[in-house]
Amino acid sequence: MNSGDYKILAVDDNPKTLKLLAILLPSEKFRIDYAFTGEEAIKLAGEDCYDLVLLDIGMPGMDGFETCKKIHNNQKNREVPVIFVTGRSDIESLKKAFQSGGVDYLTKPFNPDELLARVQTHIELKRYKDNQKRLNSWLEEKIVERTHEIQEANAKLELANQELQSLDVAKTEFLRMINHEIRTPLNTILGFINILKDEVKSSNLIEIIEYLEISSARMEKFLMVVLQITELMTYKKLLSVEVIPVGRLIDSSLVKLQTKLISKAITPEIEGNVSKIVIQGNFKLMDLCFESVIENAVQHSPDGSKIIIRVVEEKPYVVCEIIDAGQGFSEYALSNLFKFFAVGERHIDQNLGLDLALAKLIMDAHQGIIEIRNNENVGATVKLKLNEVLTSSTKTAQYQDNKFTDSVTNAKEPSLENPRKTSKDRSRTLRNAHDSIVRSSMTELDPVPGIESQDNNNSQVG
Repeated sequence: MNSGDYKILAVDDNPKTLKLLAILLPSEKFRIDYAFTGEEAIKLAGEDCYDLVLLDIGMPGMDGFETCKKIHNNQKNREVPVIFVTGRSDIESLKKAFQSGGVDYLTKPFNPDELLARVQTHIELKRYKDNQKRLNSWLEEKIVERTHEIQEANAKLELANQELQSLDVAKTEFLRMINHEIRTPLNTILGFINILKDEVKSSNLIEIIEYLEISSARMEKFLMVVLQITELMTYKKLLSVEVIPVGRLIDSSLVKLQTKLISKAITPEIEGNVSKIVIQGNFKLMDLCFESVIENAVQHSPDGSKIIIRVVEEKPYVVCEIIDAGQGFSEYALSNLFKFFAVGERHIDQNLGLDLALAKLIMDAHQGIIEIRNNENVGATVKLKLNEVLTSSTKTAQYQDNKFTDSVTNAKEPSLENPRKTSKDRSRTLRNAHDSIVRSSMTELDPVPGIESQDNNNSQVG
């Protein structure tokens, strides 16, 4: 205790008692004010705040019980502890003392050590309660302050969320616009290329036209893949699923890759009862996934080799392994699998390594697993672990059947009639073809997902 820190109000009509209190309570620890009546005590309590009141019960005029009540009615000393110092020891007086607001009592004559111990105890309790009250008040202020900050932050988040929703709508419209504005001229180019192939007889010009066709098709496929990847990464909508025989997915991919398989004399070997093994999934996406992985194997296998497509059941998965005879993945490619534009050096057909990244996104949307490894002797293996039955959480995977993506992934080739040999008929045919292409590009088309690289390259980068 520091000198003068604690203030005590001593109230007694007996001067000897007050003098004894002054002796027993050292001035270096306590500052004491004295009152001989209840009225004087109430007046002093209205002027100053006290840490403790020592109060006699039997006083002329206002007794100690009434004095205690009036002291506590004063705002400054509403919670000051009152110790009754009295010669009374009957139960009724003690009961009345506590009922009037007292916290303790001492009977006269009192023991000096007991007096000092009780005074110190109740003063410390009073200071502790005061500190606790100040702490609670500070905490309440902080809670109000933090609540206000949280409300402001929530308001900002709500505004940001509204802006994001607006940007999401704008992004969808932007992608839709890209699909239309790029696909329309691409369809026109591809349509006229088909016409030119029928018209031109020069072998040199035919070769140039074929290069134009390859480049245009590559651009078209790249657009489709980028938009499909964007959709899978950004949308969270219900994923519609169906029961799909694995053989249906394999056959669909092999049919679409038939030209490439024949040109490279690659023989696909299918192992497993693929006609009876089924999975649950979105057919459009799984068809795109299988085509991407099988095409990757065909792309990087040497001419005259074979690829093995092995399907087995490993509960709760259906496992499909696509094994090629290529050079395998480089160490850099293996350490950067499924990263966009980071699977290896740029190679001959300008494939930017999106095939396996897209396959990974599709597998994630189906809660499946894709694993890739190099074989011991030659080639690489891509393993797809597919769910036989999807859980309810899987059915809310990240995917949305957006119309603009459907039109990209499944654009139909416009039907063009063979032009006649006269200039007048040829012009009419060209105009009709152009009109047909433009109308085709501006309609909503059914999806036929697929990724097709145009050139051969044995450096496998995905």
